[in-house]
Amino acid sequence: MDVTTLTANFEAREKATAELRSLTDEFAGKEMPAEAREKETNLLTAIADYDGRVKRGLESVKASESIQTLMAGLKGTGSKSSAQDKLKAAADQLRAMELGESLSFAPEIRAVVDTTTGKNVIPRTLFGRLLAEAVTRSTVMVAGANIVTTSGAEPMDFTVVTGRASASIVAENGPIPDSTPTTVQRSMGGFKYAYASTLSTEFVADQALDLVAFLVGDAGPAIGHGMGVHFLTGTGTGQPKGALVAAPAATAAFAKTAKDGVVSDGLIDLYYELPQPYRGNAVYVVSDKTAATMRKLKDAQGQYLWASALTAGAPATFNGASVYTDPAMPDDKVYFGDLSKYTVRLAGSLRVERSIDAKFLNDQIVYRFIQRADGLLVDERSAKVLTMTGP
Repeated sequence: MDVTTLTANFEAREKATAELRSLTDEFAGKEMPAEAREKETNLLTAIADYDGRVKRGLESVKASESIQTLMAGLKGTGSKSSAQDKLKAAADQLRAMELGESLSFAPEIRAVVDTTTGKNVIPRTLFGRLLAEAVTRSTVMVAGANIVTTSGAEPMDFTVVTGRASASIVAENGPIPDSTPTTVQRSMGGFKYAYASTLSTEFVADQALDLVAFLVGDAGPAIGHGMGVHFLTGTGTGQPKGALVAAPAATAAFAKTAKDGVVSDGLIDLYYELPQPYRGNAVYVVSDKTAATMRKLKDAQGQYLWASALTAGAPATFNGASVYTDPAMPDDKVYFGDLSKYTVRLAGSLRVERSIDAKFLNDQIVYRFIQRADGLLVDERSAKVLTMTGP
């Protein structure tokens, strides 16, 4: 999708949103007739459709850029022409890889020439592009997780906070009582996420910069999806422990079949179960089904609690907090928390290897991508998980 089409979809979405707002204002505090309710449903469906188009369009536009704003801390510097030169150099290297040779995509600043091998090093621009593609497939990373990079995957120990310390009044000359936070020791390593992309010899030979764009667009989403699912719902056994699994259960709940006021009351209770210091940065993570339910909820004046974003690509909000949807999220759970308290570790460089032997009889070339990563919720007081009741 080009920029012109993206703009047209966004303008159409804004027009539908304005119509919905006018309809809601017209019937505020009173029952809508059947015709108006049908129009409301059609407008909600249209807005959801435009949201999807705008999201896909933004991903398409971002994929064509040399570096994503999201990963600004990892991107290279220099002019646009300089970035294109780096990508062309990377494409040339990908084609020229010898049997058994391995290249690394690294986020840190590296010399133009490796003093050990004498060969050019893949520009970090390429790492930024592929990692940005991966990030957009992970709700946890998109919604604000703390991302750290390390040279290896040796165990990193973390003190995970499960309860805060507190101060108290003491008398003059009186002893000061001990008060320490409740903590547990946990560590992060690096689980191996791998993906192989098989291309025809003709495709590799004929493509210029498009070879890099193709591999980025192929491997980035695959690796990002694999990591993203685990950063959200991973069990912690043989895979990262996801934010949903690590967060404590909320007291607030409602039945799966509950409607309107019961659901909105339960979600408001969930909001206030989270300690006040975390609420300002907290977000909801839900399934598409749950988001559809939340989108229809109104307050006593007939105003929607859900507010579509006014900026393309920004998340919608519910009761003032951002809402993210994820296909891995169970329909019976609502995550509410500050995802900056979840740490994602990218262990080592992204390794790329090329083989002409695996698909020799098909005259195909295989590019293999390997990234080691782990994740951990380092402050378990920063989130709550509401579980709906009933079968």
